[in-house]
Amino acid sequence: MPLEDKLARMTVLREIARYDMNTSLLNVRVINQVAYLDGRISRNHGPNSVRDLRKALSEIEDTIKAMPQINDAVIEVAVY
Repeated sequence: MPLEDKLARMTVLREIARYDMNTSLLNVRVINQVAYLDGRISRNHGPNSVRDLRKALSEIEDTIKAMPQINDAVIEVAVY
């Protein structure tokens, strides 16, 4: 895995961490400047938690695709 992909993966993980949701079963990989997200996410139960996970996932996808070090994103995430 090239160093650029490792740095891009850390940037994607930082962006996902901005949202208050359970991502313990989420896998994030960046291979040849393509971000792959798979697994499952669920909602946390707190005052600042995300209410609509599908909308949050759509915002995350748009942000990932706008990153200069990412060319495309493949998201296969189950919402629970």
